[in-house]
Amino acid sequence: MNISQAISKRVILLCYEKGMTVYELSKKSGIPRTTIKDIISGRSKNPGVLSIEKLATGFSISVSEFWNHEIFTFH
Repeated sequence: MNISQAISKRVILLCYEKGMTVYELSKKSGIPRTTIKDIISGRSKNPGVLSIEKLATGFSISVSEFWNHEIFTFH
C-alpha cells in the first residue's frame, strides 16, 4: 500500500468512526467535496500538507492524531 492509498483508507475510517458523510467533512474542513472524493478514490495521488491539516480539523483531531494510526506503518 502506498501513501495515497493509506490516506484514503484513513479518511474512510475516520468518516466511519465519526459518523460523517463526505458532505459533512467538506463543510467542517473547507475542502470541496470533489477533492475529498478524489482523495478517497485515489485520484488524488499526493494530498498536500494543507489538505491533511484541513481534513484533521474537519475531523476535530490534530494532524498528529491523523497520522498516528497503524495504517501508516509501512514495512
